[in-house]
Amino acid sequence: MDIFIRYFSEGGSQISSSLENEDYVLTVTERGERTSVMITPKKPITLEDAFISEEFDFEEDCRIFLNGYQSWTETREFSFGESLHNMNRIIPAIKKKFHFENYGDAWFYKYNKNHFHGFTYSYVRCADGRTYLVGSLNEENAYMITHYNKSNHTILLRSDVEGKVLDSEFKLFDFVHYEGKMTDVVRRYFSHFGPCKAPQVRGYTSWYLHYQDINEEKIDAALDGIDADSFDLFQIDDGYETFVGDWTDVDPAKFPDGLGPVVDKIHEKGLKAGIWLAPFVCETKSRVYAEHPDWIVRKDGDSVFAGSNWSGDVALDLTNPEALAYVRGCLEYFKDLGFDFFKLDFLYAAALIAGSDSGGGLTRAEHMRSAMKLLREVLGDRLILGCGVPLSSAFGLVDYCRIGPDVSLRFDDAFYMRAFHRERISTKVTLQNTIFRTFMDGRVFRCDPDVFLLRDDNIKLSKKQRMALSVLNHLCGSVFMTSDNVGDYNESKHKFLREAQKLAAADITDITADGGVITVRFMLDGKKGKIQYDTEKGVLVNGQKHIRIWKSDR
Repeated sequence: MDIFIRYFSEGGSQISSSLENEDYVLTVTERGERTSVMITPKKPITLEDAFISEEFDFEEDCRIFLNGYQSWTETREFSFGESLHNMNRIIPAIKKKFHFENYGDAWFYKYNKNHFHGFTYSYVRCADGRTYLVGSLNEENAYMITHYNKSNHTILLRSDVEGKVLDSEFKLFDFVHYEGKMTDVVRRYFSHFGPCKAPQVRGYTSWYLHYQDINEEKIDAALDGIDADSFDLFQIDDGYETFVGDWTDVDPAKFPDGLGPVVDKIHEKGLKAGIWLAPFVCETKSRVYAEHPDWIVRKDGDSVFAGSNWSGDVALDLTNPEALAYVRGCLEYFKDLGFDFFKLDFLYAAALIAGSDSGGGLTRAEHMRSAMKLLREVLGDRLILGCGVPLSSAFGLVDYCRIGPDVSLRFDDAFYMRAFHRERISTKVTLQNTIFRTFMDGRVFRCDPDVFLLRDDNIKLSKKQRMALSVLNHLCGSVFMTSDNVGDYNESKHKFLREAQKLAAADITDITADGGVITVRFMLDGKKGKIQYDTEKGVLVNGQKHIRIWKSDR
């Protein structure tokens, strides 16, 4: 094992493979399957990169699991001949205008068609089933990136320490190596965290029917259609506020009496009241952006965008005490209104800047973890669903976490969207994320696979695709949300949903991929079950053996 450190000191830029030199001392500790690396500076230095060269000759018939950077990033097993999608062919001016790279790790990590990379944990599964996993236990300090070079069949473990200012001891790496059956090694890794004791939840969200076009009348109508015996939660999504970032400015044209009366109606029905907000961003049309330019993260004098949503969303500077107090106040406002459940979105904005650019010389992981701790501190025992977040930063701090991108109303969204970032809206992508991240469920948090949709109107998913979406969400997740007017379901849809809901009690025993078909094996009520899913068509290959497609409504 070779360790390389790239850093800045009084002598300028340096790269070293020494365990000790005039600037630092490395301490390597190996205990069985666990390895840690500490760095102690002899004088202040600024880290640029740290990596370990691993000798592992992976075979070309293996499958490589790559965990994406944040909730929405594509996550699955890859065959050796595949490549990670990148945006190299997009015109730079278009990338810059829409801030595509800012959604994910392309903002700070250079893609290469001959390389694979994944975050936090990764594994190689050989053709004979033997699986080799490496997983980080150091994500509070620095994200670990597993980098596979397909050209020379080698692996680098990289510590995302760009800009970290060192004046005291710091943990560069802390990771485990496990070998065995895939399900066994993944569970061994996640046994270091949790367990998460949050219950499974069934609910309604306004987003995938009305999107931002909501008002009190539409919310009341949706609430009337919810069966309190079958649902736990009613969540108001985006659209209640005047502008993103101005969270306490509830639009008076949509909610003349504010949200308080709506919370009361939800509670009167015996449901938990949920609210959506993106606490770490504001849009450029917001009052916050206009009145508090010093609250915005900047790089080289320019606002740092988290993406191109709304009028363009920029990151709030959480090192600014006033901005931090504002975030805290917004959360407390909704808490005081009586909301029980907080869906907090676009959280990755807290980690867009690292090192000296962000103040304090902290890593992305340190900024992100600090921001997540703030959310838990303010909200206390209220339920939190994290979304758009580097997952390891949410471990143990949220009750629920999105594990894939937004569901699209057509299977793989519009064709031109497929050229964009790895965090784009896509039912195709989110279902694969749902399957391959299922082993996090009940360990580090409860997995939110996003919504299931059974309605026939205002949707372009086929009936079989809607069936697969519902079945896989219930089999692999723990948050079962819909944006359908459930009161409009006929009896066959209700029957289908009841059958799908039974899968929520299943214990997944194995996941294998062969070409474009993923097989999920499970135990349910003491019996073995198997679901096969065609990733290209978005349908179940053998679903009819377990659950019937509802009868036509027409």
